[in-house]
Amino acid sequence: MEVISSYLPSAGIGYEFESIHLNPMTFLEMTQYVEGTKDISPIERYFYDIRMLTHEDANILNCYIMDIDFLIFYKKLISVSGNSSLTITIQCPTCGATLKKEINLDTDIHFENIDEKIMAGALVELGGKRYETRVPRVKDLLKVFDVFKRYSRVNDLKMMKTISLFKDFDTKSQQIEKDVLGATRGDITVLLALRDLYFDRIEPVKIFCPNCNKGKPIEERRSVAVSVDSLIVDFFPAVTLNNGLDGSKILFKQVS
Repeated sequence: MEVISSYLPSAGIGYEFESIHLNPMTFLEMTQYVEGTKDISPIERYFYDIRMLTHEDANILNCYIMDIDFLIFYKKLISVSGNSSLTITIQCPTCGATLKKEINLDTDIHFENIDEKIMAGALVELGGKRYETRVPRVKDLLKVFDVFKRYSRVNDLKMMKTISLFKDFDTKSQQIEKDVLGATRGDITVLLALRDLYFDRIEPVKIFCPNCNKGKPIEERRSVAVSVDSLIVDFFPAVTLNNGLDGSKILFKQVS
């Protein structure tokens, strides 16, 4: 299946490829995924997901980080659902009720609008030094991850993403790491602003609990915000929930 670059959170600005090719997982691949990610941390699972996608399309390495979260979600979506919709169940954090909702890719998944002006990077001051930033790609984040893993540094995905923003990481990794991790006051504000611009561009899905909102006008209704990366956690329950078994699939022989 082809994901058109212009439909991604970045709108494909600056890409030299028109689409990304992804296929649904097979039964074997899904089983291997479940086994391979059973005892690893969330951050290791994130990079496991990325490397899974690179096996299908080498252009994944050149995708922006702001796009990869959606592509990971899309890969899982097409693996559990035969159309652009996904049925999920969550528990209301207020009353504990089980909420079931069908999420449609076209109507329920929204991206924050991207401003083309930010896609050329910027000059920022951090720790009394001036740095040049870039729009980080997957290959940039993988370099940061490999360095942190090799030297047992901070195991925090958001910090790794933030550090990957800096163009000179290859030659000034220790200095950049020091200035990012040791940032204070105004420098923290700069880093948070950069995160808002370049990461987490997918808006959470809003789900309304009928019990908690019973009798309330629309403007007073409270929703449960669900992040896209938490929509598909367990593959096989998601598969059975979204692909009901009908009587024509299994026909039992008559007992003679």
